[in-house]
Amino acid sequence: QTLSEAFFWKEMAENPELLQAQVIQQRLQEQILKERPILKQGVLLPEIQAQSSLSMFVRKGGETKILFEKEGALRLPIASITKLMTALVAAKHYDPAKQIEISRSAVLEEQDLGYLQVGDVFSVQDLLYPLLMESSNDAAAALSETIGREAFVDLMNLEVRELGLANTRFVNPTGLDPASPTDPINYSTARDLATLAGYLVSEYPEIFQILSLREHNLFTLAGAFHHTMKSTNELLNFEGWPTPIVGGKTGWTPLAQGCLVLVLQSPKDQGYLVNVVLGAEDRFSQMKTLVNWTYNSFIW
Repeated sequence: QTLSEAFFWKEMAENPELLQAQVIQQRLQEQILKERPILKQGVLLPEIQAQSSLSMFVRKGGETKILFEKEGALRLPIASITKLMTALVAAKHYDPAKQIEISRSAVLEEQDLGYLQVGDVFSVQDLLYPLLMESSNDAAAALSETIGREAFVDLMNLEVRELGLANTRFVNPTGLDPASPTDPINYSTARDLATLAGYLVSEYPEIFQILSLREHNLFTLAGAFHHTMKSTNELLNFEGWPTPIVGGKTGWTPLAQGCLVLVLQSPKDQGYLVNVVLGAEDRFSQMKTLVNWTYNSFIW
């Protein structure tokens, strides 16, 4: 082996053009790998029945590449996708062991499953489960009331600025539609939400760990069993993709229609696929169409 290497380097020294060619070939191979995933020739774009959609590849080093985009910069109401930011503010600014008692005003929040009851006491960490899995408006209200709803929303918008989400704005921690169509509403874009989701996966993986759960038992701070939570994301039960789901968040209101953010591991474990569908009549079927197209249309 040593003799073979000696002859190899002797040949390279006597024929520098061979060495140069080898270096060029190596750089070309590195560039090809960097450009992956590469769209296959002749692939037709998917027909996503939604106001906006996007699929973005996030490499482990943090580099991103948009694989598909339909009106990705269009500002739209985002319903309970809002709770991704609600969870971020709670995880970043609260002690996870802090006690929160569920108030009457929190329980009276609109459009909730009604499982939380006045007087229940949970830790901040435990409240993240109904917030994210059941999309509980009561949990969102309770978390915001801890420092005052206005101050909490200010923190949400502070995170918006720090993350550079130029087309995102929050007016409440739940994502509910306003009482009047002329009142302000939470809005964002598919691009901004993909950036937010990618940030959470990287910096706050505990949030997406919750978003990966199909079921989870909730206990009060005193240790009493409260109820079994089930995720609103029915795609967690889907097993037809070649890589596992990291997690996802649902949203729906009359104004926003169906919304969904879904993150999966990328093929060959190179990073993540962040997928967003906004304003869809059937968010789950449209997300399946988007993700299937992404897997099948690129060389990974």
